[in-house]
Amino acid sequence: MAETDLSKLSTDELEDRQQEMEAELDSLARLTLRSGVGNVGWISSAQKNPEQPEWAEVRIPKESRFDRIVLAPVLWLDAQKGPQADGLPTAFQIIAGQDGDTEGQVIAEMGPADQYLPRIAPLVIDVPPTRASWLRIVATELPPHSRNENRVFKLSEIMIFSGEHNIALHQPVRVSSTVAGWRQAAIYKKTLVDGLTPFLIDAATEEKGDPFLATTIRTTPFVMTIDLGTSHRIDGIRLHSALIDEYVPQMNATDFGLPKQFTLVGANQPDFSDSTMLAHYRLQSVYQAGNIQEIRFAKTACRYVRLTVPQDGWSIDTKQIRSIISLDEIEVLAAGVNVAQGAPVKFPKRLTAVHGNKDRVFHVLFTKDRLTDGKNHFGNLLTMREWTEQLARRHDLEILQPKIAEALDRKYSQQRTNLRRMYWLVAILIASIIIGFLIARILQMRAVLKVRERIAANLHDELSASLHAMVLLGDMAKKHIQSPDKLHEVVERMQKVSRRSRIAARHCANMLQSDTLCQDLVKEVKFSADRLLADIPHEVSIEGEAFLHQLPRRQRNDLFLFYQECLTNIARHAEATACTVELRGSATGVELVVTDNGNGMSATPPSLVKRARLLKARVVIETPDHGGSRITLKYHPRNGLTATRTEASNSDPSLAPEPNTKP
Repeated sequence: MAETDLSKLSTDELEDRQQEMEAELDSLARLTLRSGVGNVGWISSAQKNPEQPEWAEVRIPKESRFDRIVLAPVLWLDAQKGPQADGLPTAFQIIAGQDGDTEGQVIAEMGPADQYLPRIAPLVIDVPPTRASWLRIVATELPPHSRNENRVFKLSEIMIFSGEHNIALHQPVRVSSTVAGWRQAAIYKKTLVDGLTPFLIDAATEEKGDPFLATTIRTTPFVMTIDLGTSHRIDGIRLHSALIDEYVPQMNATDFGLPKQFTLVGANQPDFSDSTMLAHYRLQSVYQAGNIQEIRFAKTACRYVRLTVPQDGWSIDTKQIRSIISLDEIEVLAAGVNVAQGAPVKFPKRLTAVHGNKDRVFHVLFTKDRLTDGKNHFGNLLTMREWTEQLARRHDLEILQPKIAEALDRKYSQQRTNLRRMYWLVAILIASIIIGFLIARILQMRAVLKVRERIAANLHDELSASLHAMVLLGDMAKKHIQSPDKLHEVVERMQKVSRRSRIAARHCANMLQSDTLCQDLVKEVKFSADRLLADIPHEVSIEGEAFLHQLPRRQRNDLFLFYQECLTNIARHAEATACTVELRGSATGVELVVTDNGNGMSATPPSLVKRARLLKARVVIETPDHGGSRITLKYHPRNGLTATRTEASNSDPSLAPEPNTKP
């Protein structure tokens, strides 16, 4: 999975991928490094030019068909980073060709864009199924040397797989150059195909194999026979050395217990009467030794395989004159597959054998069945193809693992940021709700205060004068108690004032009902004039009723109360003998003009100013030429008024005017 793809995955998908990777890593072979002495691999001559071609070529037997190439890197122990691949080309080509074709064809090419460096694990390159006589690895860009700026090409092993079979093993090799110097004994071209890598086969299994350990007298050859159960076309044998101690450093060489020379014979008869010589092996140098000895030979149909080690073909115990035999496993190969697993093994009766238990205390116990149980010191054995594939897969997952962890950290960080933002949003929302509640409460309190102001003004306008008149009439009644005629007149006036007070009180009560006040402004204006100016000749003129009907209820109420305040002041204080009322509605607003011929006003009454402020209108008080006062109120709504005529609702019957009778 590419790194750019990780940003497209959700947190759950990344977590699932991380868990899948951890589970897969637990099932893959581990990168366990060899120890001790051995060959390094092949190292080319140093070059100054990174584009100087360096190459290694392997001959392929009988134009075999293959589909995978594995390159095992030379490892360098870095002081800070630990083991690192050294000398693996930054860019290279894989070229395959037939006999007589020296140029060949490029079947694979890798470079920096493939991001295969840095690495420790083998590099697995799958190619289309190809049939060729030779295969060449050509470095097109040499990497710098680990210690200087020189450019070199280094490889530990080249494996070419046809199925499970490594067809490059022990094949002829050609190289462009080889480094010279005192280390040349450990660095030569044949190491590219000797089957030895810097790694041990360490499968991810819990059950480990116990080693086979035996001793034999030096003067007696060691003979071991394996019964494969049925005839197989075998072409190789692989011996695994036993790690009989786990100390660091180990007390024995890497190939301790492996034979230094042996012969291998195959047969189909148990008495080997039809035997065929399969192979003869002899270790030439310590740099050829390793934890695995793999020998190849021509395919031969065999059921029985006999391995014979001469007297001096084993590791020697210096304290006693005896030979040490120590093996983890013997594999008999047919096209790269072990056909000896579970096969019985026979030894000479004179052989004494011991093996170690979990505490590595030696017991006298013959454990020949351990030689073919399919396990080594670390667990189950894998085929070379499967083993290198698992190592490469582990490398890819371990490279991807921190990238997924980093992507998850970014996701978690983003989630924490979003969570903090959510906390702030919730806090702001709660604060907004509280502030909104407080504002609503304040507005409600202001509305209550306005209602109280209106009620107080209405009570003052409607009832104050009537109650004051009742008090005065009561005083007059006391004075005329001895004069029946005058007393009768005073009582009649008291009755009229009482009826008017009753109507005014009912009117104030109706004002508190939300939908019944001033449903028909025109009718209310006329009714109030007849009621409040009952003793004063008056004239009411109304224009633009269609616009007046469009006034909102609150503005309609405030306009009406202002109008009532004007009439009340005229009735109480003006001593007027005539009054005119002009109410005009238009598209721009409403204009109210109340004129009387009374005493006039020296200043604008506070009650009128309060009423005008509630209406958000402008009031002007003037004195006409003939005396008295003229009150002009102009109200202009923000959006104006429309001329759509609506039918007024039925007025409250309680507001019906009483007959205008003179006192």
